[in-house]
Amino acid sequence: MTSAPHSSTGSAGLQDQHDAGAPCGGCDPSGSSRRAFLERGALLGAVGVAGTVGLTACTDEIRAEDNAPSHHVGGSPTPAVDLADLPVGGMTSVRVEGRTLLISRPAEDEVHAFSAVCTHQGCTVAPATENGEEVFACPCHGSHFDVTTGVPYGGPAQKPLTEYTATVDGDQVLVTL
Repeated sequence: MTSAPHSSTGSAGLQDQHDAGAPCGGCDPSGSSRRAFLERGALLGAVGVAGTVGLTACTDEIRAEDNAPSHHVGGSPTPAVDLADLPVGGMTSVRVEGRTLLISRPAEDEVHAFSAVCTHQGCTVAPATENGEEVFACPCHGSHFDVTTGVPYGGPAQKPLTEYTATVDGDQVLVTL
C-alpha cells in the first residue's frame, strides 16, 4: 500500500482530509507544525532535565559540609528534658518541636545540645558507646562526634554538629530554638 504525496496545492490532497480545528491545529503541508511540535518537546525536555539537575544540586548543597551552621541562632528557651532523665555524665536524644536534639550533661550545671543531623550526609546521629567512650555516632558512615563540643573525630564528617544554646533551669534543660 502506498500513499499519495502531500499536496501543497490544496486540491484533493491529504490536507483536505484533516480537520483544521484538530487539537494540533490541523496538518501543515510544509511540516512547520511538526517542526514546532518537536522543538517545543525538546524545550520542555530540556527544562525538565535542568529542573532535575537544579534540585539535585540544591539537595547536594544543603547536605554539603560547608553549609552546616556551627551554632543555631534561635528564638526562645524551650523545655527539652527533665534533669531527672539526664544524670550527670549522661546523654540523650530528644524530639523538641519537630527537631531531634542530642543533649549531654558532663557536670551538674553544664549541658550541651546539638542537632542530630550528621554534617556528612544528613543521617540521624544518636548517643552511643564506642570503645568504652560516650559519643554521638552516625550509623550511616561511621562518623563520631564529641558529646561536649560536637566536633567530629572519626569517620567522613568534617564539620561539627550544629550546636544549640542549652541551660539548666531548675529541674529542666532548656534549649533555645
